[in-house]
Amino acid sequence: MGILFNFIKNEPVVNKVDAAVAPYNIPEIANPFTFGTGSPFITRQQAMQVPAVARARNIICSTIGTLPLEVRRESNNSKVTTPPFIRQPDPRMPASVVYTFTAEDLLFNGVAYWRILELDTAGRPLSAEWIAANRVTKNLDAKGFTINSYNVDGTRAPQLGLGSLIPFTGLDEGVLNRSGTTILAALALEKAVKRYADEPLPQAILKSNLPLPKERVTALLDAWKTARNSRSTAFINDTVDFQHFGFNPAELTLNEARQYMATEIARLMNIPEWYVAGNSSGSMTYSNVTTERRALVDFSLRPVMTAIEQRLSDIDITPRGSFVRFDLDDFYRGNPQERADIYSKLVPLGIMTVNEARTMEDLIDNGN
Repeated sequence: MGILFNFIKNEPVVNKVDAAVAPYNIPEIANPFTFGTGSPFITRQQAMQVPAVARARNIICSTIGTLPLEVRRESNNSKVTTPPFIRQPDPRMPASVVYTFTAEDLLFNGVAYWRILELDTAGRPLSAEWIAANRVTKNLDAKGFTINSYNVDGTRAPQLGLGSLIPFTGLDEGVLNRSGTTILAALALEKAVKRYADEPLPQAILKSNLPLPKERVTALLDAWKTARNSRSTAFINDTVDFQHFGFNPAELTLNEARQYMATEIARLMNIPEWYVAGNSSGSMTYSNVTTERRALVDFSLRPVMTAIEQRLSDIDITPRGSFVRFDLDDFYRGNPQERADIYSKLVPLGIMTVNEARTMEDLIDNGN
């Protein structure tokens, strides 16, 4: 079934199931944390309990989900009308939701899936729904390299047509598959902080050299607490000993440990440290905000964006001769002074008209 032909335009359409390979055509290597199950040893629910992971996910995936997509011609790079399927894949929900969770699956699992709901007369999808990656399992060939088919919730999905899947393959195996140890360590640290908040360790012990009934012990502790609220100097007789015990929060270095783990999570999520670690120095200006956004796209968002762009540009979705890409113009938009300088140079050269500049500034066309 490797190559099928479009029955309307006679264009070759690759069957993405047959063409897919189990990422990334590499034999499975035993992972000590899978305990033989072959499944990721860290779940999304666990990972999202770590504040640094949740913030990095929201910055990367939610940013991608809010970026508009456009379709251009390969011949001259001119824009064409964006098809409804690209603009809103699932008519039941906003496109930003679909693209955000598609980006999340690519980031966390290294793969994402849509299920086709409607087809046009050319066999291309008119609508599709996002399917969570953990609902999908793969049926592999005997060697475990090639994907023969997919199951959704345990039921085999068609290879083509309605109900078939549109797989998006990421550029690595996903955060949950490659960084579970780091995320588990951060999760354990969060649990340690909660335990300390719920049950703080005692800082001091009053030890009596004589047996005391429960009522006398309670009275002694109450008297000690009352006295400490009124004066810092204490007096004890020879029947009571004072002992310092346990660790205070500073000695536990919980804050330092959390800061370190936030830095490690920033590394594994390919995001600048200050986005999640909160140790940015200096104030943000128009100039460095633009620079930071370009760096964010280049080093954090681009791998996920590319996986989405190139899959939507395949000829089973977009007609040959066109390609899909994210429109970053508004995201990169500079400050008003920078934009005015650009217009003042491009308009006199005839590269841009006044009305085109007004349109870019969201100003009403005055008809001149």
